Amino acid sequence: MNDERLEYTIRPVRHRSLGEEVYDTLAKLISIGELEAGKQLPSEGELCRLFGVSRPVVRNALARLRDESLIVSRKGSGSFVSPIAPGAIPDIDPQQQLSTMLDALEFRRSIEPDAAYYAALRRTPEDLEAIQTALENFRRADEQGDRQRVDFAFHMAIAKAAQNDHYIRGMHVISYDIDLGVTIARHLSRLGQSSRRQAIFTEHRQIVLGIEAEDPNVAREAMRQHLDHSQFRVLARGKELIRRATADD
Repeated sequence: MNDERLEYTIRPVRHRSLGEEVYDTLAKLISIGELEAGKQLPSEGELCRLFGVSRPVVRNALARLRDESLIVSRKGSGSFVSPIAPGAIPDIDPQQQLSTMLDALEFRRSIEPDAAYYAALRRTPEDLEAIQTALENFRRADEQGDRQRVDFAFHMAIAKAAQNDHYIRGMHVISYDIDLGVTIARHLSRLGQSSRRQAIFTEHRQIVLGIEAEDPNVAREAMRQHLDHSQFRVLARGKELIRRATADD
């Protein structure tokens, strides 16, 4: 969307919370593709002018968009629409998508079992509550009609409970790849999704049980088994993605 079209799409905020209107307008423009995946948003100053609001209002709205992974910020460059638009798959070669997900899993298998190990040793009551909440959110995602990032949130809660910032940074590095895997799985077919999500929930629950019991070896092994099973699921999805791409050709 060019600046001229934005002039006609965005109007000064007049009703409700200023921040809510700014957030809702930008989120809608992203969801319908008017602000395209990967494209840069107008500057904060330009958004202030278009909406007729102050800079703190715009910053709060942008922070919420970042928290929900609708946009990403690049230091010194501004804000950009997330490469993964809601419900869509990026225009990447299927073989490359499979390779990307497998690389991410290889990295995850080298750090997440130990993150679960240390989470079992170091978690606070607040950490455990956050992990349990993330598990429940994952379980209820379909029921609530909101599956955005529930898998990543669960694994991030465990990384935080390990009380080591390097695990947290490691999860942020591969957050895009985790979201890509979830998006592809949802895009390919609804067939078998219920049983697949139930299997993942059961695996997640085994990890939580180890952390609850403060048994680091059980937590680490449960995480390792979960990621092993995830690799099998990714390979199956990747083969189907490649098959469909080949059939379309």
